[in-house]
Amino acid sequence: MNIQKLKKRSTYDMQTVLKTPQGRRVLWRLLQVAQIRQHGFIPGDASSTAFHCGQRSIGLFLLDEIEQAQPGAYQQMRGEYQAEINAAQQQLNQENTHD
Repeated sequence: MNIQKLKKRSTYDMQTVLKTPQGRRVLWRLLQVAQIRQHGFIPGDASSTAFHCGQRSIGLFLLDEIEQAQPGAYQQMRGEYQAEINAAQQQLNQENTHD
């Protein structure tokens, strides 16, 4: 299989994963663990810095793959996650007012 076909298949695979809420939740968790919105520098600890930079590098690679497969998918996942957090907070608030 040539490079062009492999890239096309990879994009198709990512698009397939992004079509399901379950797939988007898994990808979102991976991006959160990778801490893509944080720098990896740990003052005075070169090993931890290298570890965090490696995690972040993989996360940025994943984010790029997601955005190439479906532009705007990160924003969609972020919105879905925020909606889940808001719903959970509302449920907690309701439970607390009934106690």
